[in-house]
Amino acid sequence: MTHDSYFMMDRRTALQTTLGTATLAVAGCLSSNAKSADFRIGSPWKPNRDPLDGGSMIRRLGITEALLGVNYDAEPAPELATEWVRLDDRRWEFTLREGVTFHDGDAVDAAAVIDSLRRTTESTAFADVPIETVEAVDETTVAVTTTTPFAPLPAHLSRNEAVILSPDAVDADGSVTDLYSTGPFAVDSFRPETAVRTVRNDDYYGQSPALESVRYEVVADDQTRRMKLETGELEMARTLPHETVDSLESTDGIDVYTPAVPRVRFLTFDTDSEPFDDERVRRAVSLAIDRETITESLLDGVSDPAISPFSSSITEWGNPDLDPNPYDPDRARTLLSEAGWTGGTGGRTRDGEPLSVEFLTFDARSLPLIAEVMQDHLADVGIEVDVTVLEYSAMIDQVGQGSFDAYLTSWGTLWYPDPDRLAEMFHSTAASLYHGYENDRVDTLLEEARKLDDTDTRRERYHEVQSIVAEEAPIAVITNYTNVIATITNVRGYEPHPTESKYGLESISLDDD
Repeated sequence: MTHDSYFMMDRRTALQTTLGTATLAVAGCLSSNAKSADFRIGSPWKPNRDPLDGGSMIRRLGITEALLGVNYDAEPAPELATEWVRLDDRRWEFTLREGVTFHDGDAVDAAAVIDSLRRTTESTAFADVPIETVEAVDETTVAVTTTTPFAPLPAHLSRNEAVILSPDAVDADGSVTDLYSTGPFAVDSFRPETAVRTVRNDDYYGQSPALESVRYEVVADDQTRRMKLETGELEMARTLPHETVDSLESTDGIDVYTPAVPRVRFLTFDTDSEPFDDERVRRAVSLAIDRETITESLLDGVSDPAISPFSSSITEWGNPDLDPNPYDPDRARTLLSEAGWTGGTGGRTRDGEPLSVEFLTFDARSLPLIAEVMQDHLADVGIEVDVTVLEYSAMIDQVGQGSFDAYLTSWGTLWYPDPDRLAEMFHSTAASLYHGYENDRVDTLLEEARKLDDTDTRRERYHEVQSIVAEEAPIAVITNYTNVIATITNVRGYEPHPTESKYGLESISLDDD
């Protein structure tokens, strides 16, 4: 048994024992005593009423819609706008779908749309989107003008913050009082951060849902969420732990889905201070991490090693020519020696100072365990790592003040369907990451790609960006992300969405027992 295998077994034994005991208690005996007219979904994420304050859950539940949605190829697609055109570098027009009404019965016209969009574009959520004006051309056409040429505009208008609300949904002080939008389901009751019940929108312009009502509840504990599914208290349980996949698949009456989603776990370096101001040290860290061991042993082979912010198996924006297995501890040792850090597995020093760093992370499922496994990998090449686990907000506060060596986090990389997300990761002035990385060529490529219409030309630039940052390593991507979802077996029509922007409830039906 390898050291890594023993390490991970030691930390998972208690959890697996608990899961195994629970499975024995319920396997093969799904309860039918808790039947409900509602289709019931449980996940750990809290719903918020205002789309500007975390609108992902109300979008996923089919309550809200935007001008554009995201299709199953992870591309912008018609939603309330049936088509859109870029008239010149800065001006776009969107043609509205006709005959659509809000949940309160009011018509969806250009006046209502611009009222809602202006609320979005004036918010902090859209502070970095260069929108100058939003105006009505006529009753069914909306024009958006940007301050600079901005090709990713349609993708940004598909974001959860850009959903369209009825004018009567927002009161005079700008707060959302009634969640009236246009989705296939309308709100019946809403308990903030706890539960939402929706009913079928019989006036929906698109596919009429087979489900009459849906109840979403926050179930924060992973094991409780699983138990509720197995005892018939949920029809769908989401965001389950990787280690439950095998036992769930062997449980009668349960179907399991493990879709890859565009999200990565990654390490961000402070490139402005020692030792990670030296590209060789950053590259050495990346080369010393055995991603295959992490994904196979710690994540049960459910997730894959990452080589880039975008997985080429999910989107064409991912660069398929990057090294698929960058693990090379010998090369890592060579780079450290070239950087003046001498020694070996017992530790390295330079000018009498030890090569000792701190990795910050937060208590989000597997991140602390991944950090500790990396701690062992880096010790093998002579880097001493201390791991500190903080609350997420405390971690962000600390790295925002520049007081860190590196931090381990995770990001959704296509939460709007455009590779412009790379600007938020690597542009010297636009990045939201706290690495301090600057590369003029990267900045130029990202700025050019924002302006261009041609997809192939944009792709070339984004692929080059990925090649450069893979070499210069302001971050080290570690793993891709796989969601684990389970349903009862008589759920029909469910298809996991590649960006998780919707649950596709309008396509789901339930077979009779």
